[in-house]
Amino acid sequence: MKTGILFMLFLFLSQWAGAQDSTKITYTQEIDTLQKQRFIDRYENVFMTKVPTRHMFKIGLSQYYQALPVPLMVDKLTNSTSLQLGYEIKFLPSFSLALSGHFPYLKSEQPLRSILSYTILDAQLRWFFDMRRRVKAGKAASNFSGNYVALYYNMPGTLNNSPNIGFKLGFQRRFLNAGYMDFAVALQQETPWFHYGILSNWSISSQASFGFAFGDWKKTSTGPLCDVLLCDEHLRSQWKVRLPEVTIGTYLYRVRMGVAYEQKIKTSPFSVNFELTVGLNKGWDYQNQIHYIDGYGNYPFRLMRSRELFPTLSVQPRYYLLHKKQRLNGKGGHGFSGIYTGLNSDYTYYLGHHSFSNFPEMPALDLKKHVIKAGPMFGFQQRLFRHGFLDVNTSVNYQYQGIMSNKHINFKTSIGLGLAW
Repeated sequence: MKTGILFMLFLFLSQWAGAQDSTKITYTQEIDTLQKQRFIDRYENVFMTKVPTRHMFKIGLSQYYQALPVPLMVDKLTNSTSLQLGYEIKFLPSFSLALSGHFPYLKSEQPLRSILSYTILDAQLRWFFDMRRRVKAGKAASNFSGNYVALYYNMPGTLNNSPNIGFKLGFQRRFLNAGYMDFAVALQQETPWFHYGILSNWSISSQASFGFAFGDWKKTSTGPLCDVLLCDEHLRSQWKVRLPEVTIGTYLYRVRMGVAYEQKIKTSPFSVNFELTVGLNKGWDYQNQIHYIDGYGNYPFRLMRSRELFPTLSVQPRYYLLHKKQRLNGKGGHGFSGIYTGLNSDYTYYLGHHSFSNFPEMPALDLKKHVIKAGPMFGFQQRLFRHGFLDVNTSVNYQYQGIMSNKHINFKTSIGLGLAW
């Protein structure tokens, strides 16, 4: 009996072991359902470095050289700001020809002849010196986003003023599908064709322009703007420092700089922007002043040697129009980027010392002015890559000029480009 039981147990274990050896192991491979992802190249998406471009039309604002220096006391926009209309064509991968006209904003009562004397027609031959290398490396296409050296010629709007020639070192970038920006340092000869010698009458200046661009490129998808520009961080306040506008030359020294602080009111779309700007002039400019001189009568709009100081303190309550809607849709609205409206109010203290160039016997003209402006404002601000900003606004102001009891309404446009944190 015991032998039978042991035999049956041995048989059962043998079958179980055989069943273990006969087990089949199979391998399968599943297809990955995840699509290949490409990380956002922020530089490429913002500045369109890989979008081929051969023709570009420009409409924007330029802080640019003018045929006649504008004194600070009659400034309407940021110093030397003009409307720019331009066209640029690439005729080789690394070379382009850029043509533009610059038309300054002046008082409406000035005659057309006077306005034309301030305009500039500009021609530049540009060499994008690193473009060919970047194209070969696959980092860029032949377009207008690059660093350049330029030979240029400036021709005033009238024959009464001298043309300028010079060199530029700068960088230009396409901005998204319909924008451009250009910043350069220019070295220019202030007399035509080296009339006083090849080493005389040179000046150096910063020149910036930006605005809308239209051309032969295909529109590309950039995704949500703040995903690319990193502009929608949760910010409660920010400091802003403008890039200074500088001109240093034989006949004119000019500097304008500014610093601002903006504070949100709790978590609302409201903020208050405080800004201090300072302008300095030293050199020759044309004053729109009428003076009576014995034997000559009234002598308006004369060339004078001037020293000017122009500090301005601005306070601007702002309301960002789309922030509440963006937050409800989960699309941001937590920073200082977007369209805004508000109130502009500023106080300016002007100090000027002006002497006649043609009549040294005439006493100097010393001017002190307290100017107060206030009025509705509309603008746009954009944070750029966490530590950059662009801020442009226009206001219609009621102006009171205390010393001269002069009251009137005027326009003011402010342009700020620089660093923020």
